[in-house]
Amino acid sequence: MNQLLGLIGFLLISVAIITLFLKSEEVEPYLLLKLIGYTILGGFTFEWNDWKLPLGFLIFLLVSRNIRINANVKKRAAYVGLLVYLLSILLPFVQTTIFEWPREVELQNTNFYNGSLVEEWGNVHNEFSDLEHGVKIKHFKLMMNDEGDLQDLQMDVEENGHPQNVHYRIRLSEDDKKLIVKRQKVERVQYYPNGEPPYMEASFFLAQLDLIKKPMLDHKGVESYTLRSDGQRMGFGITDGVNYRIDTAGKQKLEKSELPVNALIVDVCGSNCSVYEHFLFDVRSRYGVSEPAVLDVASKDSPEVRQWFKEHTGDAIGYEENGEYVLITDGKKEKVTNAEYDLALKETPLIDYQQNENMWQVTVKNPYGKAPHEMRFTLDGQEREVMEVHFE
Repeated sequence: MNQLLGLIGFLLISVAIITLFLKSEEVEPYLLLKLIGYTILGGFTFEWNDWKLPLGFLIFLLVSRNIRINANVKKRAAYVGLLVYLLSILLPFVQTTIFEWPREVELQNTNFYNGSLVEEWGNVHNEFSDLEHGVKIKHFKLMMNDEGDLQDLQMDVEENGHPQNVHYRIRLSEDDKKLIVKRQKVERVQYYPNGEPPYMEASFFLAQLDLIKKPMLDHKGVESYTLRSDGQRMGFGITDGVNYRIDTAGKQKLEKSELPVNALIVDVCGSNCSVYEHFLFDVRSRYGVSEPAVLDVASKDSPEVRQWFKEHTGDAIGYEENGEYVLITDGKKEKVTNAEYDLALKETPLIDYQQNENMWQVTVKNPYGKAPHEMRFTLDGQEREVMEVHFE
């Protein structure tokens, strides 16, 4: 875009100089070159700190009284240079203003449990660009009521760019139905302590939060929840709080004996922090893959494993509607009691782990959802790679 504007500007200046040359009243040697020189002089800029001063035009004003031949066209040539100076200040300001002007993007879903943060971010990004270049999450805060309706959403993400990065400031509108997005170009800063960038990819981070389901936040008497994170993967060894591992297998308490771990941390605060918990995502042990992390690692590595869990957990196996509870088996829906519904969600899938050094043999069963209802896979814990998958 800048190159196109530069080319258009060059053509317009050339046309202006040639027009002035053709309108000259007196014959003068090298007049065309002189007009070019006056234009350059009129646009010459002296930069001092953040100030740009039209030094060339000021010099022209001092000498303009001594011009005797073709004075009018020479003065106009200098004014063309002054116009170039003014545009060099005005155009970047206009470009920046347009670039940073806040824009509204409709939320695809105003309920946290029914929607997807990954899809919301994708919708926001598509409003501005078709390409995504290394977007990092740097701040995240979400507030919702106990039913999952959004009350506040704040996201700061930064996208790699050249020569500057692009910072997105995303906030929920007052009517809770739109996202207000403001972009800003910022200087590129490399964050690579110990060889790894601390901030997580935005899509990966938001995909982890999409794993949170309503049964994971079912504390009695809690009317609202706040989720906070700075988007960093870090070492975690806090033993005086309530810590939970969140992955495709659901919500599992992280025992003190399993700490410390390396994970993505999200603080969960319920009703002014009367309930306070740590949700840990993508948990990695210092000693390879631990048993509670096997399913999560396998799901990230294998699309087949990931798809099986998608078809055998959450809404794929049952739902609650208008006070009635339904479980789904091979497309057939059956009304059940609240107790049966809760048991199905908490007790399935059934998982059996067998470990031989760094190799894990895992069998997962769930009578609900789609066939096949049994999956077996082998995971190399050291390489964090699924070797083979079988279905029955």
